[in-house]
Amino acid sequence: MGTIRVISGADVKKLFTLPMAIGAVEKAYLQKHTGEGSVWPMVFHEFDPGHADLDIKSGNLDAEGIFGLKLVSWFGANPEKKLPALYGTSLICDLATGAPKAVLNAGPVTDLRTGAAGAIGAKYLARPDSKNLLMVGCGELSAYLVAATLLALPGLTQVTVVNPNHPAKAAEKLAALEEKVKALLHDAHVETAATFAATEDVETAVGAADVILTATPSRAPMIQSAWVKPGTHISCVGADMSGKQEIDPQILTKARVFGDDEGQCLSVGECQLGHEAGLLEKLTGEIGAVIAGELPGRTSAEDITVFDSTGIALQDLGSAAVILKSAEAQSAGQVVEL
Repeated sequence: MGTIRVISGADVKKLFTLPMAIGAVEKAYLQKHTGEGSVWPMVFHEFDPGHADLDIKSGNLDAEGIFGLKLVSWFGANPEKKLPALYGTSLICDLATGAPKAVLNAGPVTDLRTGAAGAIGAKYLARPDSKNLLMVGCGELSAYLVAATLLALPGLTQVTVVNPNHPAKAAEKLAALEEKVKALLHDAHVETAATFAATEDVETAVGAADVILTATPSRAPMIQSAWVKPGTHISCVGADMSGKQEIDPQILTKARVFGDDEGQCLSVGECQLGHEAGLLEKLTGEIGAVIAGELPGRTSAEDITVFDSTGIALQDLGSAAVILKSAEAQSAGQVVEL
């Protein structure tokens, strides 16, 4: 029957860095645009609404010779059982034969590739002279998003953290977030001179920001249209399921709006509610077209730009392909008989 390589979370952390994630995700977006990669229909199932669910994202990357899927399950009661609430597993198969090639712990992959996605939006859509970065939300993903964006836009000099729903948490978590960001950059052999601060004043922080990253589970706008100055870029990461929303949909009416997958953005992403309300008929385009140089990200320094990062399977497949290649070269992971 053949063999399959099992790559643990510890293996992933040794094999995969933030710069590698940025390269893999950017390439995957480009392959989607050129038709070398395809996103397949997403599966979402609730075992117990509001308490336990799963989603499956899948697709293929022709240039890598693979297809596969990532299954993420969430069981809200697990922490009470001293278990993780989230489990993520990726399966990679040979595109020519269908043979399974690898199973990966997708948890650390998801952290890195999600951080990379928000940063790629900023890389291609933010003003090159951007200085002030605002991180909205201070959960697990925030350090990965900030670190990746500092890599993508090395001219950034100020990082401000805000947590609208629980304002005091930004200050409580600032030191740990800064430490994690600097550790991720250190692993990438990069140091940053950016200063870090926390605030409870969302409106003022938004008005001062050149680049805004959002990563929360919010279902109501936290950033109002009137607060956003001309020239601002926003990468929205939190809205990955129907009904989630982080920014005022009026922002979409005056912005150049890009996404990772238009259909997914309009049905389950940050753009969903604005689209359903008739405020946004379609996206300006997908980020892959900007990376390819076929569509301008911004047309002037005054443009407001939005990147709706809903999360697509190709991010995971592209990352897994890089990890698998490294694992094979270094004899990492465990090869087992099927």
